[in-house]
Amino acid sequence: MTLPTTHFKFQTMKTEQPITYSIESIRERRLAKQKELKLSKDRMHNLSQQLFAPQQGQNKIDSLMQQINMGIAAYDGLMTGIKILRRVRGFFGGKNKKY
Repeated sequence: MTLPTTHFKFQTMKTEQPITYSIESIRERRLAKQKELKLSKDRMHNLSQQLFAPQQGQNKIDSLMQQINMGIAAYDGLMTGIKILRRVRGFFGGKNKKY
């Protein structure tokens, strides 16, 4: 299947006027893009803070229970990682120790 020759970029460029850029227009566009990038970065930061920030407890007991829960989750993650690491080492010919 062949495309008509009017779809090729090099044939349409013959009729277009070349775009000229000045230093001022480049500087203005760069500053605008920097502002846009900063706004996007701030939006992403705020969204990640909302998604992953721990919930605030309504009283001291809720806050304490939340801290205990986070500590247990961290310990559980660490122990799971250690167990997986030991199995992987054993799979690749590590020492045959029983833990």
